[in-house]
Amino acid sequence: MTPIPLEELLPHRPPMVLIDAVESFDAETRRLVARVTIGENQLFFDGKGVPNWVAIEYMAQTAAALVGYYDKHVAPGQPARPGLLLGTRKLDLKLERFEAGRTYRIAAENAFSDSDAASFVCSIEDDTGATVATANLNAYRPPDMEKFLKEQMKT
Repeated sequence: MTPIPLEELLPHRPPMVLIDAVESFDAETRRLVARVTIGENQLFFDGKGVPNWVAIEYMAQTAAALVGYYDKHVAPGQPARPGLLLGTRKLDLKLERFEAGRTYRIAAENAFSDSDAASFVCSIEDDTGATVATANLNAYRPPDMEKFLKEQMKT
């Protein structure tokens, strides 16, 4: 796996880049694992950790990194195409907060995709290997994001 900076994979910029790094990417299985270590530098840190509802954004950014890596794998030199999180199904949060000082691994695997839509099976494990969150995410990647957003502003 050739490392790619998160700034090339995600449309976000600090402080909204919530994952720390990509650990692994498998083009064949279309699976990516990222990590985050919880600390004061986190946008949603409340002194004890990060609230569990941020799990959806950790998963969404990991799914976006997966798509970005895959885009760069099949079309080197091209920018990753941004997408929009449409929603989640089967969200299961087994913790109240992501605890300060702990590292979590976020996995996203592509369950379905066509040219514009995708579904991802996601999970988060703590540093003991216990699964602390799972969800299925649905996303949409319009062919022209700028045009799509302008059209949405009219409605």
